[in-house]
Amino acid sequence: MFEELRLKYAHFLIKRKYLRKSDEPIAFKRAISAAKDILVILPSHETDFSASLEVVKYLQIHKKDVTLFISEFRHEAIRTNQEFKLLSYHPTQISWFFLPDKKLITRLTTKRFDAVIDLNRQEDTFFSCIANAVQSGMRVGFRKNRSSEYYNLLYESKQSEPAAAYSKFLEHLSMF
Repeated sequence: MFEELRLKYAHFLIKRKYLRKSDEPIAFKRAISAAKDILVILPSHETDFSASLEVVKYLQIHKKDVTLFISEFRHEAIRTNQEFKLLSYHPTQISWFFLPDKKLITRLTTKRFDAVIDLNRQEDTFFSCIANAVQSGMRVGFRKNRSSEYYNLLYESKQSEPAAAYSKFLEHLSMF
């Protein structure tokens, strides 16, 4: 029960501080294909992490400037010869309310991306906050609890297998 109160307060803070409503309508038809600079938030779960790298490969094939948001502990899982930038965080930068600490927020609010893609399939307040802290007009993610408040474009995954879920997500993403 106490954890649920912390989560509610965290969502309240995200809405108050980081949620930006755009006055301009978003043209979804070419939103991803027209985007040049994309932030990809990689999943925290091990099984999803390796399967989600297919999305990163897809974006690289299509000549996108990809920046990965990843835990410092996962750096060795990403090959350094790839052509993408890394934005990393340390697990100690996650506050008691499941939000990024001030130092990480300060670093992220200066960043500007054409699109943010959150590849976490489970609800995670920390990553929802990250997706909204950076400056971007387009936020894409999986449908989960409270996700409609934080993302412009949602994909509902009915697959429990990570590889199948990310494969279907790529099909969905390729339409945009």
